[in-house]
Amino acid sequence: MTPALRLYRRVDESLEPDLPPPPGQRLCRTAIAAALTVPSPRLANGDGVRIGLSLAFVGAAAMAELNGQFRQRPYPTNCLSFPAPSGAGPYRQDFLGDIVLAPAIVLREAVEQGKRPADHYRHLLIHSTLHLLGFDHEEAAEAAEMEALETHLLAQMGVADPYQNPDHE
Repeated sequence: MTPALRLYRRVDESLEPDLPPPPGQRLCRTAIAAALTVPSPRLANGDGVRIGLSLAFVGAAAMAELNGQFRQRPYPTNCLSFPAPSGAGPYRQDFLGDIVLAPAIVLREAVEQGKRPADHYRHLLIHSTLHLLGFDHEEAAEAAEMEALETHLLAQMGVADPYQNPDHE
């Protein structure tokens, strides 16, 4: 059973004003909910659990600050995930953590890689949610597992394998 999702979505004031609006609640919820179907120790007792997750869209400069502060890489990136400590909260709600996306970077990558922006957002939302669930890609075996999960979930949504694109970073 997929846990219920409580999504806190925010568009930060740092977002570049000349960009199209970030994806809406429906696209975001659908991609995140797909990732929440993956078995994970974070969701070991998923029946009846309400999952809380925050999602912020920020400008490239704000993303560079976050990336520098938390990953010692002082440049913007497409997405960051900040897992919350595990453990159910009151009323059986588990706050998984925060996802931060930089639309300027996401949209630039989509153009460079020949992807539909909505599909690239779906991929990054699934990718980020898997990080919140405890998946990683530091080792080759971990990366292969995570890519296989992402590819499978995206295929269920009718999205092509993002890793087959030679321009994928």
